[in-house]
Amino acid sequence: MSTTSPTFAEAEFRKASKSNPNRDCVRVARRDGWVELRDDKTEFGSAEDHRLVFTAAEFDAVQERYRATGDVSGTRLEIVPRGGLFVFRSAAPGPDGDRVELVFDRDEVDAFFDGVLKHEFDAAAFAVA
Repeated sequence: MSTTSPTFAEAEFRKASKSNPNRDCVRVARRDGWVELRDDKTEFGSAEDHRLVFTAAEFDAVQERYRATGDVSGTRLEIVPRGGLFVFRSAAPGPDGDRVELVFDRDEVDAFFDGVLKHEFDAAAFAVA
């Protein structure tokens, strides 16, 4: 694994199969020991296209915790309810002190976690793509 996250191309991001084809969703990219999450409601590569960046081990811990308990508490991913929506953010600020926040509705969150339960974001799933 390199010490910095790779630059992911738009085609490397995938969404859970439960997401409808034209529906907004959580997108996940995974390569070289790194994972990024983005919100596809924002234009790819725009100034508003913020990403949550995790090591593969950190993201795998999120998935394992959710599969075991139905929540992600105690992992690097925080999910905070806010006004009927859900804010995804890293439990620790980034190197520059930033706290990137991605905001999703209930359907988007449910589709993402359905993908987690179905192992759609595991390393093996990306290896066969």
